[in-house]
Amino acid sequence: MATDREIPAETRDYTEWHETIRSTNDRACEIAREKGTKAHGWIVGAEEQTAGRGRKGRQWISEPGKGLAFSLVIAPSWERRRWGWLSVAAALAVCEGGLRSRGLDPLIKWPNDILVGGRKICGILIEIRGDCAVIGIGLNVNERKLPLELGAVSMFQLLGVETNREILVKEIREELINVLQLAEPLIAERAWDLLAWKEEVVETSSGLRGRIRGFSENAELKVEIPGGLVTLSDPEGIRLAKPVQ
Repeated sequence: MATDREIPAETRDYTEWHETIRSTNDRACEIAREKGTKAHGWIVGAEEQTAGRGRKGRQWISEPGKGLAFSLVIAPSWERRRWGWLSVAAALAVCEGGLRSRGLDPLIKWPNDILVGGRKICGILIEIRGDCAVIGIGLNVNERKLPLELGAVSMFQLLGVETNREILVKEIREELINVLQLAEPLIAERAWDLLAWKEEVVETSSGLRGRIRGFSENAELKVEIPGGLVTLSDPEGIRLAKPVQ
């Protein structure tokens, strides 16, 4: 992929693209440590990652030259206690800047996945380094086949045509910069419209079952269970609850 330098004026004018790299997030974290807030807007991408990872250290699998793996360094102007919204903002940017604009109907699976038709098309990983956040995005783009056990889907499988990944990076980046300018209530409203499983019974990793009722002030998920409302922090995640036997 050619280097794309058309970055909005409020971001740094630099994109670093590799044929092969261990992890785009690792490299972006190095840049954030070295340059601090001056790294705002820098992108690190790769055709292939040898140790790409998702949340909780899970491996991210992507076909070289077909998927899209890149990391964006951001120096948020928000108070640090509001940085929980970064994952939601990134998910909105992918949904609106990259998927809905192409006629797809994505949903955000809190806290960091994007689904289309119930299958995963994108994962997001946020890592904090000093005054910067590194937003890692892995998106299934032009893969013809994906392992069935992953429960994943690609844009090509849904659209039947290949997508220009260079343009896609630009569109997602620009949408993310725009979303980061919004007030949190508006981010919450837009994310709620795209949130998966609002009408379903969900289950947390600790076994609590209930229905999603909204976001906390720091983008945690509020779930109504028989005993009242509980607030879920990022590491817990949710899944669709299986019917009670």
